[in-house]
This record gives sequence, C-alpha cells and structure tokens, in this order.
Amino acid sequence: MKIQIASAALAAVLLGGCVVIDADENTFDARYNSDSGFGSVYAANVTGSEIAFTVSDNGCTDKGFFDVRVFGADEDAFEVGLKRIRQDHCKALNPDGKTVTWTFQEIGIPDGAEVTVLNAVRR
Repeated sequence: MKIQIASAALAAVLLGGCVVIDADENTFDARYNSDSGFGSVYAANVTGSEIAFTVSDNGCTDKGFFDVRVFGADEDAFEVGLKRIRQDHCKALNPDGKTVTWTFQEIGIPDGAEVTVLNAVRR
C-alpha cells in the first residue's frame, strides 16, 4: 500500500510540471522566443493568395494573438514571420492547434508572389 501511495505522489509531482500558466502577458512560451524572433508553428501553408499557420491553442487563440511581419526581398518575393503577441490563457485542450489565415491582401503581398515562411515548423 505504501508503494502505491508513493507512486501516486511521485506521478502527481512529475505530471504537475507539465502545465505551466504564466499570467504575465509579456512572457511567452519558449516556442515563440527563437533567436530570429519567430518561433515554431505546427504547420504553415501558402497558396497563391493566402497564408495559413496552424498554431498552439488553448481554446481562445485567434488572429488577434499574432503579429504578421512581412519583409520584401523584391517586388515578387517576400518573407513572412508570425510572432505571438498574446498568450492564450484558456484551458481547453486542443492538441491539433488552431489554423489562423491571412489573405495576401491583408498583409500587403501581391497575389501569386513567392513567399518564404520564417517560422520553424514542428511540434
């Protein structure tokens, strides 16, 4: 019986570290603090007229949680980086993340332009 109680206590301590809530809105998850300033996303998809990022989501994430940075290499080639500017403090479990999409027009890129994503893609 003592072994079961000790095992349960150890499991609670080990699993308790898996969830960290940081209420300071100026501190973000390490995935969004890479050296380039653009952290990782779950996926990125670029079509001829829009760009979609799949990002971590706790239930409240939407486009307003991000800043899209666009850098023009020339008139037909652009680099795009997504930077989280707000933390999602909701408590829903969404392991697949959420897809947020911007049209090229919204971010100032001409349709059909070549786009390079600056964010790393990983989970």
